[in-house]
Amino acid sequence: MSLRQSLIAALLVTSGAQATDLRQLPSFLKQVSSNVWPALKDISVAIYHDPEVGLDEHLAHDRVVRHFHGLDDWTTKPSAYGMSTAFEMSFEHIPKGYRGPVKTIGFLAEYDALVGVGHACGHNHIVLNGMTAAILTSQALKHFDIPGRVKLMGCPDEENAAGKYTLNQRGAFNSSDIWLMAHPTSKSAVQPMNARLNIFGKFLGKTHKEAVGKAYQAMATVRNLGKLPGTASSVAAIQNVGVYATNVVQSFISLGVSGMSLPDVNGTVSAILDKTYPGVSYKIFQDEDGVALNITGPGGHGSEASKGPLTLSIEVFRAASSRSGVEFYLPGNTTATELDVTVDLRSRYTADLPALAKFVTDSIAHLSDNLSHDVKYPALEVVPYVPETFISILGSDDYGLRDWNITDFAPASSDASWMENPVLDPQTHHLNSVDRVVLHANYNICGKGANDPCAFNHEPKFALVAGTEYSYTQTEIVARGQAHMAVELLADASKWKKATAIIQRS
Repeated sequence: MSLRQSLIAALLVTSGAQATDLRQLPSFLKQVSSNVWPALKDISVAIYHDPEVGLDEHLAHDRVVRHFHGLDDWTTKPSAYGMSTAFEMSFEHIPKGYRGPVKTIGFLAEYDALVGVGHACGHNHIVLNGMTAAILTSQALKHFDIPGRVKLMGCPDEENAAGKYTLNQRGAFNSSDIWLMAHPTSKSAVQPMNARLNIFGKFLGKTHKEAVGKAYQAMATVRNLGKLPGTASSVAAIQNVGVYATNVVQSFISLGVSGMSLPDVNGTVSAILDKTYPGVSYKIFQDEDGVALNITGPGGHGSEASKGPLTLSIEVFRAASSRSGVEFYLPGNTTATELDVTVDLRSRYTADLPALAKFVTDSIAHLSDNLSHDVKYPALEVVPYVPETFISILGSDDYGLRDWNITDFAPASSDASWMENPVLDPQTHHLNSVDRVVLHANYNICGKGANDPCAFNHEPKFALVAGTEYSYTQTEIVARGQAHMAVELLADASKWKKATAIIQRS
């Protein structure tokens, strides 16, 4: 080699311009996964069997931290950013003699469960995907001698109080321009997630029955609002009694009716309950205050606006309240003179939420003694380049997942939207910029067999789906695919530039 060639080679190494041959990357990732996967799957299975709700995920936190603490080249930060169940894991590889730029890629982990239905949203798989993809990426950086940093961010309480909102406020995501995650569901797609806001109403009465009547009148109003402002908007009520969560259709509701006979109440319910209430049933009995109804159903996701037990109780209220002398009560809870209701608002675009919130608030304000709301979940948007790249990798023979597509349908919401912070054209809704690139890949974990369980997130049956061997097999493949893309992005400056071209921070 001439002196001139030696100097050029040295410049390529120190500047980061040297190309990396990644043709063996898929086979390498598969080999490494076969070694690391069993221990990581065991952690996920343990999290599945010990479901912990948001901000109480101490067992999950400790299991992940303990595992990464035992790995070479990883640094662990438990209880990160002032959140007791958050964690931050960091890895870095810098080739010998390299003095060029070092990019960081991040992976997101969630591990909170749902009240009453355990891991019926499959967050045991989100943490598994994050752990696996992060470790595979780190091993590939060392093997192929690629400069790069890897972050794994443990994000508590996605379901209720938006842990990523707090983490984002405290700078947890500033270390990387690109963050990757994968969420199990019943259909594989890269798609937006809708904007969301919760309105909290307090309904007071001089008597228990007056409070119940006002609350149910408000919920009946919410169910009959007609055309809602915004694009693909939905509104669903949650009665804050018993087992409930802000984004879960309740699976049990109890309502009492006084001033009607048991046969009359039974006839009213029977006339309403039809096939549009899938899986909903009721028991009726006389108690000391009147006729009591215990209504059960399969539950579901708040964004689906499913006709569940609460909906049936509202329609019973609507039908029976027109009768003179009829009042309503909560069986076994007749001393309470306040009934609280949460109204779950969703719309495709963040800009639609203020008008939707005002529309709903104006409709029920006269009934409520106090209305407040939580922080606004922005919509999560689909960024350019990264989704197509990811789907292309998964569709290759090395991964064999060819059931993916990109859609504009928003099936639910995600607190990852705060870290993305998308800016859209107000007229065309074209995505102009983001603070960070976020890939929120929704992937199918429902088995292909006729007898395999399948359901949508937040339905109790989805907890069964999230514990199947097929679901774990799918997660392993998706995690390898995300690691593959992460390595390519870190190894190729031109690909990183394409992936981050949409970023423009204010």
